[in-house]
Amino acid sequence: MNIQNLIANPPKFHIQNEQATSSWKLADEELLFLDKTITEGMKTIETGAGISTVVFAMKGAEHTCIVPDEKLVDRIKSFCAESNISYANINFIINSSESALPQIGDKNFQLALIDGRHGFPTPFIDWFYIANILNIGGILIIDDLHIWTCELLMQFLLSEKDWKLLEETLSAAIFIKQGDRTQYKEYGEQPFILERSRQVSLVAKLSYLVNLLKRKNFSLFLNTVSLGLESLMAGKFGDKEKR
Repeated sequence: MNIQNLIANPPKFHIQNEQATSSWKLADEELLFLDKTITEGMKTIETGAGISTVVFAMKGAEHTCIVPDEKLVDRIKSFCAESNISYANINFIINSSESALPQIGDKNFQLALIDGRHGFPTPFIDWFYIANILNIGGILIIDDLHIWTCELLMQFLLSEKDWKLLEETLSAAIFIKQGDRTQYKEYGEQPFILERSRQVSLVAKLSYLVNLLKRKNFSLFLNTVSLGLESLMAGKFGDKEKR
């Protein structure tokens, strides 16, 4: 079994509408990236599981796979056994990532793939804990950029010096970790957050007013406009004392 065969005949590990499917796999570009990047004995981790897990096994990585679906893990193991692929170095943790990641005692991971649950706030939780155990110089892959939570995480990391974009595809963003402070910064040190906050952003202030109207909170709207006019006259439109 090699990466070309795997891509040409992707196993159907996932179940969608009670039917087995391969449509939830990593895009071919990301599978090829894993194939060329992972070396035997490399320390890797992923949230979620699927064809990517098979690639980690094929390449001989010391891999940790966190996924809550035990039946999915059984299907992956069966495929590997039938394809003569050893999964002896795969540590399957059958649990949700938000529960499992804080318990990971290992550090010095060299590559991490975030591809588990995509609902808010899971990708951000995955990133926070993975950022703590990924080596500086390590690789972080965020999959499924067509989903807003994943794209937002990418946009945030693009604004941070600790993370350098190595490659971007339609489906994924691949970063190199360059520092270890981002996950512990206060909002004022995070440009992505500060520039989108009403404290400094006129666009955010106007958006807030529009949303107050949408929520029909007219009293707060009028109060906010009044305060805004007062602060505008003082040369501080909407500024608040920093906490």
